Amino acid sequence: MMRINLILLDSSLELVPKEIIKHPAVIKNARRRGKKPEHTLLDVSLHYYAMKNLQNKEKRGRPDIVHFAMLMFLTEQSEIKGDFFIHTIDGKIIKVSNKMRPPKNYNRFIGLMEQLLVYGKVPPGENEKSLMEVTNIKLKDLKEKYKLAVLSENGERVKPEELCNLGENWLIGVGAFPHGDFSEEVKSLADRYFSISSYKLETHQVICRLISACLQQLNWP
Repeated sequence: MMRINLILLDSSLELVPKEIIKHPAVIKNARRRGKKPEHTLLDVSLHYYAMKNLQNKEKRGRPDIVHFAMLMFLTEQSEIKGDFFIHTIDGKIIKVSNKMRPPKNYNRFIGLMEQLLVYGKVPPGENEKSLMEVTNIKLKDLKEKYKLAVLSENGERVKPEELCNLGENWLIGVGAFPHGDFSEEVKSLADRYFSISSYKLETHQVICRLISACLQQLNWP
């Protein structure tokens, strides 16, 4: 059975950083939701003015990109889904069960990811089997098991179905940030760069094309 191992790279997913924790926009949103400011996700639609002086601000505050990507990959019903990871913009590696069904409602998704980043796992109970967990490993540690194929508009042009045949020792990386380039961490660890389109695609479009191509090869109904 053909399986896709996927990682979202430099994902725009993080709690509000300490530099802006006291900004009025951050406090207002946290108070409205009954949460501590440091326990809320950074979101450019809510924190635009607070983010003006943040480093790499063009890559941050877009958890909706991760939401769409997770919906696209994890709601697929076939056995094509392999291992799934989220690599965050601040270097965390989140292991996600491929049996997880992310909430379709965006507000529920936000609450779930806040719980994950605050408590380290979902569900948070010690005796519960986790659907998502913030691991203690780094991206370089995943290279002990996988080769990393990064999808980039500047990569070697291939048809999506060619990526389906890379093998299960490959991890396919898709950027999950709105603007800018991959981090130096990602660049230093990529084994191959591929492109599946002559124009720029959004994260969920890349995943959709990849899954569709692989299912066509399998003649999936």
